[in-house]
Amino acid sequence: MVFVWFIGALLAIVVFAIVINRITGTKAHYLETLQLETGEIELWRDAEADFATVPRLGRAAIMSYPRLRRHTVLWTDRRIVVAQKALGTSKHMITHQICFAPDAGAQTAAGAAFGGFYGRGFETIVAAAKSFGQVNHKDCARIRPTESCGAQLNLDEALIFTERLAELQQRLP
Repeated sequence: MVFVWFIGALLAIVVFAIVINRITGTKAHYLETLQLETGEIELWRDAEADFATVPRLGRAAIMSYPRLRRHTVLWTDRRIVVAQKALGTSKHMITHQICFAPDAGAQTAAGAAFGGFYGRGFETIVAAAKSFGQVNHKDCARIRPTESCGAQLNLDEALIFTERLAELQQRLP
């Protein structure tokens, strides 16, 4: 009898999620169907990368980042798109989009243009700067969000771990 209650609770959660997604208009976006904007150029792609976000508040004293090679990262001349393989399919669902603000003051215009998770299906981060280095002896690209974006999302920085960091640095302007 407990098993039936458990299955019923799982089905109720799924139905609740479907109803909320229909009401808010949230839908999944896939990397395979992503259309680059007019004039946007793909600079680099890694199908075996890892993506992590470091929170501003409430983070652990010691953090580790395993290299599970679960993300696909597409870096264009205008944005970075991070996708992860969806459960039960071969498609890669977009989870994050990182856009670089021309300067830290332009955050308000860029923040208004992107909806974030609700209504988009992925989270948009407006970044102020990027750097390259190592975290826990692993090569990574470090992306620092603008002050207001970081405060809104409780985000200190975003990390992209890759074995091909040197290639990424060469391809970026």
